[in-house]
Amino acid sequence: MTDRTVFAVDGRSYRVLVPEGGLKRSGQILDGENAGRVKSGAMKRDVIGTYYNYSLTLETNRLNVAEYDALYEVLSSPEDSHTITVPYGQGTITFEAYVSGVEDELKRMGDGFNRWGGLTVTFTAMSPKRRP
Repeated sequence: MTDRTVFAVDGRSYRVLVPEGGLKRSGQILDGENAGRVKSGAMKRDVIGTYYNYSLTLETNRLNVAEYDALYEVLSSPEDSHTITVPYGQGTITFEAYVSGVEDELKRMGDGFNRWGGLTVTFTAMSPKRRP
């Protein structure tokens, strides 16, 4: 597990841990409407650009119950997009993304509190980060 700030949402960093294998990224190279096979069978590309999408599973033990609830509310808010900062290469990358999924599980119920964990969130890029 890494012990540094893993990500930020809308300019706010969160003190969370990412277990091994808990951060996945994908680079999708998308084509526009003019892509397809021509009569010869060759592929004609109409590359729009590369979109970076991320899936994070977070251990949130360092957040108190109120901080966790606030993070969940941000991630599950019905908004078009968020500005996120996530690891990329040997540094970080910041871009606009929407939350396409968020889930967690109830770990423990106590007297007057619920402890949630295993928070997983999927961010999908709003626009390409790289263009041809």
